[in-house]
Amino acid sequence: MNANQFIATIVDEQVIRAIQSAEARSSGELRVFVTDKSVEHPISEAWKTFERLNMRGTAQRNAVLIFVAPQARKFAIVADEGIHHFCKEAFWNQLAHQLSEGFKAGDYTGSLVRLIDDIGQALAVHFPRLENDANELPDEVLRD
Repeated sequence: MNANQFIATIVDEQVIRAIQSAEARSSGELRVFVTDKSVEHPISEAWKTFERLNMRGTAQRNAVLIFVAPQARKFAIVADEGIHHFCKEAFWNQLAHQLSEGFKAGDYTGSLVRLIDDIGQALAVHFPRLENDANELPDEVLRD
């Protein structure tokens, strides 16, 4: 499958519902970014995107970006220091493995939804939803 086909198979509505569900349980913020560019270093590109989207601006520094580059067949999951303090490398590596296996099986939307749910569970444990919680970042699936 080429990058355009991959991008076209992502069902935005399901991904957005998963983000909203995860954020309803916590004060954390999740974003999904899909690029049609071929990237060599997905983690570096994910951090650049994280900065460009002003994701460090959340009150509790608990934003997570799922960066997908189907042209390069790569992805990255990056998290701000607030959530990374609680969820160490082993947690993120396990999630990356699960997402990789799901993508290999062709379950693109389902794999993203499960990943978002798993991240949402971790956010809910470490950053429970506050009474006055505001949605600090948009929920839509971003593409370039």
